Amino acid sequence: MKKWWVKKKLKFSYLRHTKSKPSRIYPSKRANQLNFIPALLWAALIFWLSTGEPVEVPRFSSIIEPDKLEHAAAYLVLSALLLWGFYRTSGASPVAMAIAMMASILYGISMEIVQYAFFPNRFFEVFDIIANIIGSILGVLGLNFLIK
Repeated sequence: MKKWWVKKKLKFSYLRHTKSKPSRIYPSKRANQLNFIPALLWAALIFWLSTGEPVEVPRFSSIIEPDKLEHAAAYLVLSALLLWGFYRTSGASPVAMAIAMMASILYGISMEIVQYAFFPNRFFEVFDIIANIIGSILGVLGLNFLIK
């Protein structure tokens, strides 16, 4: 009799949990992986833009270069899309936030290294990496603020 009650209680608890968060629980691992497709497509777009011909962007301020704003905006979106994938899969935990932020930062650093090593018309810039890091942090914090 006691075993039946324990099993019944666990089953009820599981059903209650799934009713409160239906958008995060999918029937298969494959369905959970689909949540990261927007982030992967955005990363592919960043790769395509980073390895193509450099585009001269007009300056509108003497303080902030538009190139750095572009870097920050691109990695802000990338980190937010990564966190959105984690949120849809398992929730926006601090670990998910850290993983999304670090993945975006490491991707930005690796893109700068790829530009330097394989494309002679592109340059490695430390300030681009700093802009990527700032954008990644703002993306995770901003989306976390909007989610909660």
